Parts: sequence; C-alpha cells; structure tokens
Amino acid sequence: MNTEAKHQDQVAMKPARSKGDSVKRMKLALAIGMSVAVLANQGCDRAEPIFSQNGSATGAAKGFLARMAGGLALKKGDQLSFRIDLSPDVPPGQPFRVEVSYRNSAGDLMDVSERVEIKLNKNPAGARLGGTLSRATVKGVVTFNDLVIDKVGEGYTLNVHGPKAPDVTSAAFAAAFSVVEPPQTAPPPPPNVPPTSAQPISPNVPLFASLVPGHVDYYVFHAQVGDILSVSSFANRLDINNWDTSVRLRLFAPDGTTEIARSGATNPDAKGVDNGFSMVRLPVEGDYFLACDLDQQGFLSGAYGVVMKLLPNLGAIVQTENEPAGSTGQNDSQATAQPFLPGVLYGHFDTPANNATASDFYKIAIALPSRVRIDLTAARNGAAYGDVTWDPRLELQDASGAVLWSNDNMYGLDPAVEYIVTSPGTYYVRVTRAESPSNTGASPYFLSYLPIPYFPVAQGGGASAATATPIRYGAEVSGSSTVASDQYFAFGGTAGDVVALAVEDRTQLQGATLLMTPSSGADAVLLGTDGVTALAAGSAFGTAAESKFNVRQTILQATGTYFVRVRSATSGRFGLRLERLAATEREAEPND
Repeated sequence: MNTEAKHQDQVAMKPARSKGDSVKRMKLALAIGMSVAVLANQGCDRAEPIFSQNGSATGAAKGFLARMAGGLALKKGDQLSFRIDLSPDVPPGQPFRVEVSYRNSAGDLMDVSERVEIKLNKNPAGARLGGTLSRATVKGVVTFNDLVIDKVGEGYTLNVHGPKAPDVTSAAFAAAFSVVEPPQTAPPPPPNVPPTSAQPISPNVPLFASLVPGHVDYYVFHAQVGDILSVSSFANRLDINNWDTSVRLRLFAPDGTTEIARSGATNPDAKGVDNGFSMVRLPVEGDYFLACDLDQQGFLSGAYGVVMKLLPNLGAIVQTENEPAGSTGQNDSQATAQPFLPGVLYGHFDTPANNATASDFYKIAIALPSRVRIDLTAARNGAAYGDVTWDPRLELQDASGAVLWSNDNMYGLDPAVEYIVTSPGTYYVRVTRAESPSNTGASPYFLSYLPIPYFPVAQGGGASAATATPIRYGAEVSGSSTVASDQYFAFGGTAGDVVALAVEDRTQLQGATLLMTPSSGADAVLLGTDGVTALAAGSAFGTAAESKFNVRQTILQATGTYFVRVRSATSGRFGLRLERLAATEREAEPND
C-alpha cells in the first residue's frame, strides 16, 4: 500500500489503497480465536420500519429493524475476548471514538460490567494518546469518545486491557488531516447485491477522490445505534471546470441494498449544486455504505471531496414522536397533540393516500413571553428511502386553532418558525406537507424548539436623527405610534460589521398591529451616518400565503453612528431587534 500518497493534503489523485482492500478494513473488528458476523447483535431502538416508507417496507427490512441490542448473560465456562471498533483514519489533535466490547467465542455481545483501560502502543513518531483512558463497560460495551492523538502518523495501534478477557491490540490506523483515494473502476454490484469493493471513510477526515464517468464510488463506515450522520460533498466547489452537475449521494443500510436516503437534484432541470445530508439518524449498529455517482442529467465528472461526521447517540436528550412510523391517528390534531419540551424531537411523517392533510401535532407550554424558534430538518437530508423528497410545512397555532405562523421554505424546502408569543399559555406546532400534488413522500424529521425569554424595553424614537433614541445589539425594543410619524433610533457600528434589523410587526410579534414591509404603509430602514441616506440592504418579509423572517441586513462600510428610521402612515404597535451577525476587518490597502 502506498502510504505516502494515502495521507496528503492535496487533490492529486494517487493510488492510496489496493483494490484488494475490503469492507473489513473499515470495521477493524478484532476477536481472538473467533469470527464475528457483520450484522451480529445489530441494535435498534425503534421497531417501526425506519428504512422503508409506509406501505413499502419488506418483511426482511422490518425484521432487520426489529432486532434489539442486548448483551447475553455471562455463564460459567464462557471464553471472553475484546472486540475493538475504530476508524482506519482519525484527525490529529481532535477527539475520535473507539468502542470496545466483550464477546464470547460465537461473537455474541456479553453483558459484562468491568473497567477497561486503553493505551497507545509505542510508535516511531513518539505520539501520545490523550483523553479518558479508563472507562466502565455498560452491558458489555464501553465507548472512549474523547481520545486524541497529538501527531500525524501511520501504523498506530491501541492496546485494550481489562478483567475477564486477554489484552488485545487493534489493527493499525493513521492520524491524518485528509485521505486521497484512487479512482474506483469496479462495476457497480447487481441489484439487491451489496457492494464488495467499498473503501473505508472515517469521521472528520476529509476524503478526496476522482469519479470515473459511468461508475459509482462506494465507501463504508461503522456506526452505532442512534448516531446522527452528516455528510458534505465538494464537487462544483472543488473542480467546477469538469463537473456539469454534481455528486449524488446515497446512503445504504448495513445490508448493503436498502436505501435510507438520497441527496441529489429534486428534478431533472434542477441546478447542479453540491449535495449532502444534514442530520440522518442511523437506526442500527453496523457498517453503512455511502454511494457517490453523477447527479441527474450529468455526463461529466471530476475530482470531489467528501466530509463525513458522526454525532454520537444523544440518548434521552432527543425526544421521540409517540406515533410510530407507518401509522397515523395518534397525534393528528390539537386534541391528541404530543407534549414537546425545549430541545430536539425525532419524528416521522407519513402521507396516506386517503388523507392529503395528515398532520403531526405537538403542544408547547409558554410560561412567560418568549421568542419561539422552531426548525424542522428533513429535506436537507435529501429524499428518504430514495423516494420523492418530502416538502414539509410548519405552523404555530394558538389554542383556538388560529395560525400565527405558517412556513414551508425557509432553508431550501425545510421550514422554520420564529414568532414572539407575549401571552403565556399552551400553543401547538403542526407538522404537515406543503400543498403540491407531487408532494407524496414520507420522511423522518428532526424538530428543534428553543424559547428565548422576551423582555422588551418600551422606547419611543426621536423625532429626528439629532434626537434619535440609542439602542444596542441584542436588545428588544417595544415601540408605538399614535399618529403618522417618523421615529429615529441610533446605534454605534464598526466597519465590516454584518448587521441585521429584525422588524417585529404583526406577522412576527403577538400584539403588534402594524404591517411593516417596503410596500405597506409602515416600514423600518437602516440609515447611514448622515441620518438621511438609506443603506443598501437585503430585505426579507412574508406574504399572506407564507410567513418569513422580517429582516433588513447590511454590511457597514465605515465606523460611526448609524440610524434606524421607523415610518408609519397610521398609529400602531411594533417591535425592533438589532443583531450583529458577524464582525470583520477591512483591507488596509485601498483599492487601486
């Protein structure tokens, strides 16, 4: 193996791994005197068919998901050994994860509770291993999730020591900033046959490769139950002269044939963009496959990069929808809404053929005035199960059913809510589908909920820039006008600051009465240091059909005092919030 070409921070495509490398290289499953089946003791913390959409799950897939992880009780005479699961490459100076488990001679996970120690064996580079090096097993498994190697190098090995089993040494691995793979030229496997030539890919270690036209590049990685996967691809951003579309990504279950998610163009005429997965929850322990090929309508390919990350299972921190995937009727109305606490919830949306308005309802308790922020992640994970991409919609409703906010396209196809609730009580979040005849997909989703206490300061603006009322970044301002007028507010800004003005009109703030947009009778604008000239700014605001953030955003060109002017043709109530999104430095040399 050409180890010198394997780990280099260049996009030169040099042979790095031989064609004989197999899937087993990734898993690095070591067991003394035994063989371990690839899918032995696969775990699943949900029995519903996560891999298949409603009505299309095969019996095999359902059975695959239904197997539960649980260590066998230790019996007299059992011969135990350690198994080590780690990636073939780890990022130097950054935490990486190693899992150690007790196994019997048949490869079964054993329920053993003992303290296990791990260390880095002597190496020519003189590298050291940091982090927590001693942990106790739980049901036979221990995860070292904060290990750090301080130097780049290859041929590193770990030693595991503990009671009830002989010491074991891991297979060799490397600490590298990136990996360069040779072009894969093997033909894709036949339908319903898992790939046999997949190359390993490691979390947090960028991988560079070159796609041969007409071929599929397969990669494999090991993951645990409940891990959250994110993948970013770089094709247009890396080699735009050679790509006519981009890299399509497909994620396959450990059986090698069941498609979990697909990230690519939503239609044949979509623009070529770099695809990825934002938050895909992995339902079983095992070796997953990532397929990279040409996106729709593509003919030309080139160099590309892939960065894969795994967030460990967050356990009880993540709330779970009570209604199982593939069923409806359990949380489909306000009356049956499931409580939703601040944090993250994992759910599944199904679109029955006989119910185009199916919904998942959640109820939130607002104890004090709050800015409610809710985000849904689904379409950013592509099309679940390789089906059509589900286009979700989010609504915030009060107890009477009145819709306070409705959005379906805030981040691509994914929706979000940002609304200020001033009247404490119970409110409802409705997850549904955007109205489109082709929007028939089903999909898992993540729902995040963050209430931010809302304590505004009632401030009237000055009648001119000379008498403007000072405001500061991050503060909520509650204002009103009794007659048609202009009000001025002032703030200090630095050249290079990215500033956003949240305009809290009746579409954003409960109790506000003014509608504030560039084309309505009231609006708020950012003014320059002269207090007169409107700054060039991007703006966003909602419509009668869809709620959106009402914001004005710009980059300040000079340091000084800037102004906000609120102009209204009628009386009414409103709010303002000024945010500094980023601070930058200007180039010292003038343009010439």
